[in-house]
Amino acid sequence: MVATDRRDVIVVGGGIIGCLTAYLLAREGLKVTIIEADSVGSHASGFAFGGLGPLEGAGIPDPLLGFSVWCLERHASLAPELEEASGVDTQFHLRDRLILAFDDSEVRRAKEEIKWQKDIKGFHVEWLDQPDVLKVEPRTNPECLGASYAQGTGAIEAYRYNLAAAQAAEKFGAEFLLRRVTGLLSQGGRCTGVTLETGQLEAGAVVLAVGPWSQQAAGWCGVKLPVSPLKGQVVRLQLTTDPMRASLNYDGSYAASKPDGLIWAGTTEEDAGFDENITTQARDKILGDLLKMAPSLADAELVQQTACLRPISADGLPIVGKVPGWENLYVGTGSGRKGILWSTGMCHGLADLMVKGSTEVPGVDALDPARFSGG
Repeated sequence: MVATDRRDVIVVGGGIIGCLTAYLLAREGLKVTIIEADSVGSHASGFAFGGLGPLEGAGIPDPLLGFSVWCLERHASLAPELEEASGVDTQFHLRDRLILAFDDSEVRRAKEEIKWQKDIKGFHVEWLDQPDVLKVEPRTNPECLGASYAQGTGAIEAYRYNLAAAQAAEKFGAEFLLRRVTGLLSQGGRCTGVTLETGQLEAGAVVLAVGPWSQQAAGWCGVKLPVSPLKGQVVRLQLTTDPMRASLNYDGSYAASKPDGLIWAGTTEEDAGFDENITTQARDKILGDLLKMAPSLADAELVQQTACLRPISADGLPIVGKVPGWENLYVGTGSGRKGILWSTGMCHGLADLMVKGSTEVPGVDALDPARFSGG
């Protein structure tokens, strides 16, 4: 459906950042149009693993531990909210996680992290020696020395989540247009809409949520948005036995059973430009890492391999807020490997800034795009 009159907000991008921001704004009564060049969730938001682990990774613990924990807590309350609005079950669930250690240095590093992780409210984190690791997840490689064990982390099905946010936004009046944005409309430093291959659309405000294509958007607005594509690949395997009891993690790789009955294992971090093709090299790397964690999975059948492009910023942190030098122009991007987890905080931060001028989501100030402009 094409809107024929002026709308309050145009959101450029139909990934999870665009769709969830649109939902939050539409829920506040704003007239929102989402413009997507392909289809909802057709890139990283639809193919992501969907892990919700706030205890480690980029920006954790400093400066984003509080932000990351807030994001997981909001996922827990958002999942039933989106299902009620959209009818789509995002399959949010809590899942135990193990980070394996195979040598003494890895053991020391894990125990150092546990010292501060164990004090985080809402989680139970402890060190397990090898016999106890095997009790938690019997498929674990018995050559490991032990593992950091956490209860309270979670997971979600990324495509269902993106779809639920999109349909919930529509329920509150948001409209979708399949078009390609080519630039911005402006008047006196204010963003007044977007230009398309087929014309232009006006709006009171614009949100840029274009993921790894943010450098192109930076050209539209003349500011620095140092975001590049980080290619990641995942394999899915069929098991004929019981699902895994906990996720296994080691040196940036992971494996876990998913609600679709498959084991998802990943991943890669490739500087491959905008190439989204799967490769045998990535498959072999992922399977090698998987067998390091769980050799007994050697007999699992490979049924699918996917690839996507994550938007990674120059400093590894998300970019959330008003675009420097502009009024009524906002951006949400750069979430790297934690885009699904961080989406709740990023989108609530954006919606709050647009509607109220400030946000209580912890840590959003550190994500201001002005940090790349000296502002």
